[in-house]
Amino acid sequence: MARSAVTLANEDSPPATKTPEEIVRIFDAHERWLKKLTGGTRADLTFQVLSGANLSGIVLRAAKLTGCDLSFSRLTGADLRQCDLFSADLHGADLCDADLSHADLRGANLRDAKLRRAVLDSADLRMGTLMGPQQGGRMDFHGSDTGVTDLTDAKANGSGFKGAKLDGANLTAVDLSNADLTGATLTRANLQGSILRGATLTGADLSNAALIKVDLSGADLSGAIVENANLESSDFTGAKIDGVDFARASLTDARITLSIATLADDIQKIIAEHLRWADTQGAEGKRAELTRRNFIRINFAGVDLSGASLSECKFGSAVFKKARLDMANLGAADLNHCDFVEARMSGVNLAKADLAEADLSGAQLDAVELRKPDGSLSGRFWPANLTGASLKGAKLVGANLRMANLAKADLTGADLSGADLTDANLGGTTLTGAITTGAQMPA
Repeated sequence: MARSAVTLANEDSPPATKTPEEIVRIFDAHERWLKKLTGGTRADLTFQVLSGANLSGIVLRAAKLTGCDLSFSRLTGADLRQCDLFSADLHGADLCDADLSHADLRGANLRDAKLRRAVLDSADLRMGTLMGPQQGGRMDFHGSDTGVTDLTDAKANGSGFKGAKLDGANLTAVDLSNADLTGATLTRANLQGSILRGATLTGADLSNAALIKVDLSGADLSGAIVENANLESSDFTGAKIDGVDFARASLTDARITLSIATLADDIQKIIAEHLRWADTQGAEGKRAELTRRNFIRINFAGVDLSGASLSECKFGSAVFKKARLDMANLGAADLNHCDFVEARMSGVNLAKADLAEADLSGAQLDAVELRKPDGSLSGRFWPANLTGASLKGAKLVGANLRMANLAKADLTGADLSGADLTDANLGGTTLTGAITTGAQMPA
């Protein structure tokens, strides 16, 4: 039966401190125990103080080190597989190349520990509180101060945590670059400011975890779970994110662009059908109708969404570079910080849309000439509709806004350098602080 998270020592007084000679005998007996030789006994160093000891290369597999003080000790290359290190103090310990797979490290203090290339596969690093014997009427707590396994500032680059249980662990500012966390559980873990550059997190569970300002560049998060995770200001440059659903994660100020493949299967099918519809000019497929959906940071670069109904959707920081959005309906959509560079948006509906800080440089927001029933041109035009839209701080350098309806739009601080606004409707438009150098304004 698994031990509970809180363990109380039964002794009325702490175990007697072992002498160096006694500890050496315990190590020898443990080695015999592992080899199943006569006189062998499993090592029990519960509550013992081995701070600063040089134990490099020692074999203590399956030893009982509950509450043991191993702070600043040298355990490089040590065999600590299946060890009971419940609430042990490993503060500043050197565990480089050590094997701690399947070890019980609940509630352990690993602050500033060196774990480079260490193996902690299937290790248990969840919360655990160990209250030792009373000393002078005071209860003595072991391991981390709060019972939360603490790896703050640890150096664990190149280490292995495959299948490890890190739920609720404190991994603040830990260097986990190139570490292998395949299938690890990190629910509610705190990884703020950590380095996971090039790390493998395939299938890892990061639900409700805090990954604020984390370097995930080049990391592999394929199939990872990030529900309700806080990923604010994190860097995903070059990261693999196939099969990751970011719909319920917080990505404020994160450096990330999500592929269409990260969307839910039903949404992907609707978009695929729309692409067929656009490619065959309506002969096959079906026009997309995706009102009030979440497409934050999705990469639609070069995608043909002409005629799609996308009103009131959230697209914050999405990419539409060189995409086609002719006659699309984006009314009241959240498009702040989106990239529309050189996008084709003739006749688009952006009424009351939020385009604050969006980049529409070189975008085509001109009018579409309507056709008669026989297919011939009618001489009548359908202008792009931006009435009441917010374009505060937007870049419209060189954009084509001929005949665009910008009535009551807010272009405060927008850059319209070289833009073409010939015959545009600027009735009630706010242009405070806007840059219009070289722009062709309506007569």
